[in-house]
Amino acid sequence: MKLRYLLGITLAVGLCGGCSSDYMNFKGGNFVQFSSSLDEVYTFAYFSSDKEIDTLNIGIMSVGEVVDYPRTIRFEQVTKEWEYTYDTEDPSKVVDSVYVNMKYPAKEGVHFEAFGGENHELVLPANQNGVTVKIVVKREDESLQENARKLELRLLPSDDFETGVPKYVVKKITISDKLERPTVWKDTDYDCATYLGNWSEVKHRFMINATGEKWDNDCIKLYIKAGPTAEGLYLLKKIKKELEKYNADPANNPPLMDENGHEVVFP
Repeated sequence: MKLRYLLGITLAVGLCGGCSSDYMNFKGGNFVQFSSSLDEVYTFAYFSSDKEIDTLNIGIMSVGEVVDYPRTIRFEQVTKEWEYTYDTEDPSKVVDSVYVNMKYPAKEGVHFEAFGGENHELVLPANQNGVTVKIVVKREDESLQENARKLELRLLPSDDFETGVPKYVVKKITISDKLERPTVWKDTDYDCATYLGNWSEVKHRFMINATGEKWDNDCIKLYIKAGPTAEGLYLLKKIKKELEKYNADPANNPPLMDENGHEVVFP
């Protein structure tokens, strides 16, 4: 049997960024974790009704030895979540918490196709340090237009691997058929706050209709997070003009209001 180390600690640090301290006690063990800690949000709302399924590519990587035989990666679907109660005077202070069943968990066979077999096991091929899991998501459940479903996967120890950095052991995936807030569109993000303002489903849909762009993560990264670009500024100007036109028409019962009862505005 031939064993070799693939960049050892350097690989873990390179993929985990600031997580290098989590590997200070690394002594040649074998660990498995998702390649990214970012949540995945998938919605069919960007596509015509003809699109009924799609495939998500979720990366899993090993840290440690690369060996000349296949190894087993185990996982489970998490169907519970923490529910928090906050202080009435200090909303940032948690006063109680309870572990409850998810209200809208994704259901195998309905919202995604089964993978990993009955034992929920994946195979890391010989001489490899990573594998891409192809998760087929489904649109058939019409309730996705009202309530998104959560698919949460957690890696488990196996005979071949221990689990890696805690925040890379769980992958949260949202499956929806309505517009969902892009993960990069955060109120605390300077570029998004400066050029887009608060997110709402109504605002997002208006932007799509006005420009023909999705305004998803890729679009925002391209037009806003990069500067913004000249084309991004042009599109924002176009959106504002369309909003002025909408609000100037009494037939629209202006101003345009979002689903939360707030007027749609742009910075």
